[in-house]
Amino acid sequence: MARTLGTDFQNQLDSSQLEPFYAVSVEFTTPLRLWTGYNTITIDDSFYFGSGNLLSMSQVSETADIRATGLNITLSGMQSSLISSALTEDVQGTVVKVYFGVLTTTSNETVVVDTPYQIFEGFLDTMTIREDGETAEFTITVENKLITLEKAIDRRYTDQDQKNLFAGDKGLEFIDDLQDKNVVWGGGSN
Repeated sequence: MARTLGTDFQNQLDSSQLEPFYAVSVEFTTPLRLWTGYNTITIDDSFYFGSGNLLSMSQVSETADIRATGLNITLSGMQSSLISSALTEDVQGTVVKVYFGVLTTTSNETVVVDTPYQIFEGFLDTMTIREDGETAEFTITVENKLITLEKAIDRRYTDQDQKNLFAGDKGLEFIDDLQDKNVVWGGGSN
């Protein structure tokens, strides 16, 4: 279902002083939620911590054909102590979401205008860590959800395969017998 722009969001986009931001959610066991500003903001009842200019990402692109395009997200200047938690987690396949939103500032308080728009969702593919002893840089490669269309389907369409999915289902019960079945179409029988 397509979402229309809210009035506040559209007004902010049309204003002469636009304050856009990106927010990234990486759904590790302990979720990592960051945004490209300072302080903490709330999106969908979750806290996103400001990373300022330490968070960067490649361009989010779309194509006219159905094709999975990924992106790279880099977080630099992190404390080396965070490496141990990053190395102990199984990261491949972790869901990553990227949001685009706009801000408004009123009396020294930054407020998110309307709900940010999710512009990308995919699965974490690889994570590269570079460390210089004091700080570390994490780069994650994220594949679009459409990558699942390129994976081979591991189904056999046998009676046992069907029963593994739906116990008691008899939809493929006679499939083995059909291989050697002689079927006469039209005409009489011999």
